[in-house]
Amino acid sequence: MTDKVSIVQDDPTTNMRKMQPRSTGAQPVERVQLLVLMVSICALTVIVDIYPPSITTFTVLIVYAVIFSIFKLYAREHQSVDRTATRLRESESTQPLVSIVVPAHNEELVLATTIKSILQLDYPSFELIVVDDRSTDQTAAVLRSMQATGDTRFRYITRASEHRPGKAAAINDALKQTSGKLIAVFDADAQVAPDFLARTVPYFANPLVGAVQGRKTLINGNENLITRCQKNEYFMDHHFQRTRDTIRSAVELRGNGMVLRRTALEELGGLNERAVAEDLDLCTRMHIHGWDLRFAEDAVVGEEAPVTVDALFNQRMRWTEGCVLRYLENASVIFTHKKLALRTRLDAFLFIFEFVGPFWLLAENSVLLVRWLSGAWVPQPLLLAAPAMTILCLYFIYASFVGIYKSESGSIVKALKGTVMVYFYLSLLFVPIVFHLMYKFLTNRERDLSWYKTPRYGAAFK
Repeated sequence: MTDKVSIVQDDPTTNMRKMQPRSTGAQPVERVQLLVLMVSICALTVIVDIYPPSITTFTVLIVYAVIFSIFKLYAREHQSVDRTATRLRESESTQPLVSIVVPAHNEELVLATTIKSILQLDYPSFELIVVDDRSTDQTAAVLRSMQATGDTRFRYITRASEHRPGKAAAINDALKQTSGKLIAVFDADAQVAPDFLARTVPYFANPLVGAVQGRKTLINGNENLITRCQKNEYFMDHHFQRTRDTIRSAVELRGNGMVLRRTALEELGGLNERAVAEDLDLCTRMHIHGWDLRFAEDAVVGEEAPVTVDALFNQRMRWTEGCVLRYLENASVIFTHKKLALRTRLDAFLFIFEFVGPFWLLAENSVLLVRWLSGAWVPQPLLLAAPAMTILCLYFIYASFVGIYKSESGSIVKALKGTVMVYFYLSLLFVPIVFHLMYKFLTNRERDLSWYKTPRYGAAFK
């Protein structure tokens, strides 16, 4: 039977050795972009205050929401047709070799459990490569112990100190020593369901699919209030990912539990080693180059959640920074590329608005305050930011309720409680992150590309 998953026909490591990771420049580039964005928002706020539009933002966004909902329902109606065609392709696919890469930096507490979890995958053809990136704890000893078990599917490499630090660089180095047609990437704390590859690989029977993201869950989601908030947030994210997959919008890669087509990686030159969030940067570049990304809801991978406020804040700071940077760096292409789907551009616009929304709201209220103090203010509806942020909050509330309701076995009570929890949790977390990142972009001269990972707790042992 013919293998429907495409791959280069010569030495599979040749193109990887030639990869030149994309350089994105230093921090001052983002500083200029952010300054332009902030000045534009302030100028627009003042202009709209002087010359208020006849059509309010609220009306425009309501119309957009209605159109988006109709589009979404239309896509769902036709999803069965698409899935039938996909199943026909999947039934013809074979089971190509999958190279699994696990980058590790000081992971002595969780790495052995992760390796055992991966080696129990119910898939006939895979190899596992763990990359020890200059760990200073007992990670190397754990790897030697696991290699002593004699499983020929497992091996590890150790990166030298002169190599570029970071997760993306570690993965790129591993790719040069792999031979799989598909590349699966897991974090060092991953707990992988045995059928994970069996449920993700068939998507690649479609030659347009460049990557598949599995559904992430939290191993310690019920440990305390902080982890429960994150668990409900993940349920909300599952709803977003399902919706994106349904309407063929911008499905996102989440780093842990992503499966990539080798030829797609080679076309893009590998992972961007100067990206703060290499997974988000990669999926954006894949969309720009025309690759289809899918969300495999039934392919589950567990991971640990931060259990303290400090750890959570630092993790989300990193995620938000990486997400903002990938849009700033690719903005000119995203909004001008003729072949990029409109729904993908709208996804980018929505996130940028989420990021600048709190600043925009502050700018608008500052203008109203100045007018009030000068005696020129008269009662009038708020102009742009307030209604837009209100609708955005309602959209997140809706997504939270639907995501939690589906994940909690249709419990309305749990969905209501979880939705309230997510609303206050994100409000208290996201607004400080936005202003902190703006300050960081405007003051830092260099981008921090060092290894960053949340503290490990060994939740899989509990």
